[in-house]
Amino acid sequence: MKYSKKVLANGLTIIEVPSNDAESVVVDFFVKAGSRSENASENGLSHFLEHFLFKGTKQYPTALAISEQVDAIGGEMNANTGKEHTQYFIKAASKHLALIFEILTDMIKNPLLDPAELAREKGVIVEEINMYKDTPTAEIENVLEGEMWPDEPLGRDIAGEKKTVTKFTRPMFADYIQRFYQTPNILLGISGKYNSEIFHRLVGKHWVAVPQRNFGSWHKAKDRQRKPRFKLQYKKTEQAHLTLGFKALPYTDPRNYALSVLAAVLGGGMSSRLFIEVRERRGLAYYVRAGSSNYQDTGVFTVGSGVKVAKIHAALRVIVSELKKMKQVAVTGRELHKAQEYIKGKTTLALEDNQVRLDWFLEHAAFHHKIITPKEAFGQINRVTPGQVRKLAREIFVPKNLTLAVIGPYRGGRRDFHSHLSV
Repeated sequence: MKYSKKVLANGLTIIEVPSNDAESVVVDFFVKAGSRSENASENGLSHFLEHFLFKGTKQYPTALAISEQVDAIGGEMNANTGKEHTQYFIKAASKHLALIFEILTDMIKNPLLDPAELAREKGVIVEEINMYKDTPTAEIENVLEGEMWPDEPLGRDIAGEKKTVTKFTRPMFADYIQRFYQTPNILLGISGKYNSEIFHRLVGKHWVAVPQRNFGSWHKAKDRQRKPRFKLQYKKTEQAHLTLGFKALPYTDPRNYALSVLAAVLGGGMSSRLFIEVRERRGLAYYVRAGSSNYQDTGVFTVGSGVKVAKIHAALRVIVSELKKMKQVAVTGRELHKAQEYIKGKTTLALEDNQVRLDWFLEHAAFHHKIITPKEAFGQINRVTPGQVRKLAREIFVPKNLTLAVIGPYRGGRRDFHSHLSV
């Protein structure tokens, strides 16, 4: 898979991932700022700004003016916010490259930040927060990370809280943009089929002359957990939701390849250990999964499940038992090979999408020491050994590293769940 990386004199990073077998092009602005960049009174500002930039620009003064342009070419426009990034992208037929590039550029450089739109959007954001609060499969991760990193930006909800988002003002957004939306903190990506000459002409026209300015920093994780933690959120539900979280590895840790294999063995697919033991053999849950997320200075490994309300303790006993087995006995060669092929196969299928391809290279360019291609990553996956997987399980699955979060109709407290807080 071909790619190129170039950094302009003003610090803007350009990532190109051409694909001649496509008829579409995606343009993406990736800003290295998310909810970890906020102070307490700004909680939710990064996510709110993601919405706000679609509400009008100098050239396209209303949300309708922007959406009509994209709809008129059958394009797809979206954005997302994480704890360490915000990105904006439009995908369209390749002949519309200039239009989608200029729409996105105007959104980033010339947002109107109309106070009337701000007032309206506050209601939208509050309803989005309500939606997540009413969706335990989404809210359980917020409950978990809030307990893993209490009173820290990393533990706060990306969408913010009603009490913060309703107090946002136009100057707060202008200040945030000034602090973080600077060229050294932005990556411009393009993927798919496109005319390279036209693309570089657009970059030269709109971005080369933008002055380089300093940008703000993110808040490093300070929490040093020394014993297991537990958080129960009462909610009248027909299904209980639980997640066991363990502090894990940052982006640049080479052990992430072994960690991905560990996750695949435990919860990757319908033949994984947890799926077979929790769902198939005992019928305790509808879903059960394992996976990891990386940040610049830390990470989290999670095992999550939606279980019968009356069977949560039985499910937890099985899950904890499987985690202990990972520490005690090395995976077999057959199981290791299956996990390796599972990871490579799922990644290959995902990378058929030009947006996913571009995300791969944007993430590596933003948060890794160097860009690793999928082929190179597959080579690293192939070199993972059973001993490495077991060693990592022993290092991560320890009581002082464990946080358990539960959402369900339970009135008890830590005492009821105490026996599950040891691995």
